[in-house]
Amino acid sequence: MPSRRRVLGTVAAGLCATLAGCIDATGVLQMDEATTDELLDPATVEVGRTGEERDIVVDVLDTGSATVSGERPPLGVDQPVTYDGAVYELARTETGDRTRTDYRVVLETDPGAADTADRQFDTLPGVDAERLEPLLAERTSGDDAVGADLSYTESERAESAIVPDPDFDVLAVDGDRFGVAVEPIETTVTTYEYTLVDELGSEGRYADELAADHRFDLAGLSDAERDVVEEAIDEGGYYADSTDDEAFEGVARTFFDHDPFASDDDRAYWIATYEGTTYVAMVDPIRWRDLRRDVPAAE
Repeated sequence: MPSRRRVLGTVAAGLCATLAGCIDATGVLQMDEATTDELLDPATVEVGRTGEERDIVVDVLDTGSATVSGERPPLGVDQPVTYDGAVYELARTETGDRTRTDYRVVLETDPGAADTADRQFDTLPGVDAERLEPLLAERTSGDDAVGADLSYTESERAESAIVPDPDFDVLAVDGDRFGVAVEPIETTVTTYEYTLVDELGSEGRYADELAADHRFDLAGLSDAERDVVEEAIDEGGYYADSTDDEAFEGVARTFFDHDPFASDDDRAYWIATYEGTTYVAMVDPIRWRDLRRDVPAAE
């Protein structure tokens, strides 16, 4: 399950797809009261109660390190992680890599005559059936073929009727016939070691430290710029509809004069006090080229 931290990485795009006036927006300002969750959302990675990320963090906390292998890192370390109400800074080191043989399996419709007898799906070994079921479920009417890259362990390969070479030409599934093509592909698998750098305290304490380090007063705005900020607060966001919106640009550049506490792609986040209330502000220039070029990145 994706964490709420990563989900928020696309929140502006999601809002632009659903809110009136945002579909054609050239820039977005969001202002949300600075609760602990709002402060942590863009600045940390939330680790859930299950899954590989959770297992990594638990092993690090219990034993001092965790070693995992994969095609890519399973857990990012660019930001602190939150787990069970606390915040931790982790480090990740690549300790080696190896080459694994996977298989690109393609099922082609209308295979025609075959040199071997059709193989019935319900006679396949379990290691094959469990991999092909999701693939078959994804096919739609009119598809010429469906395919996927599949991984097998050494023992699973010994059981398989498909890899490394299928022992039949056609697979029969509920009256449909599929030609079976298999191509080996080489995949690099890297081993990663995770270690603990620092315990940063509870979520509340870390959020308070973020606010203390990055908060500033949002002041010196023109009346038009104040209208932008207040609409962002009251309406769930302000959406500029063209690059001629000088008030939006003025607010954005006011934020750009301060260091953001978090950033993601072309958007950045600040902690600002306005009219006595502290907010987490997000500026996303979307299609405003000059602003996109000037968005500062968090350190």
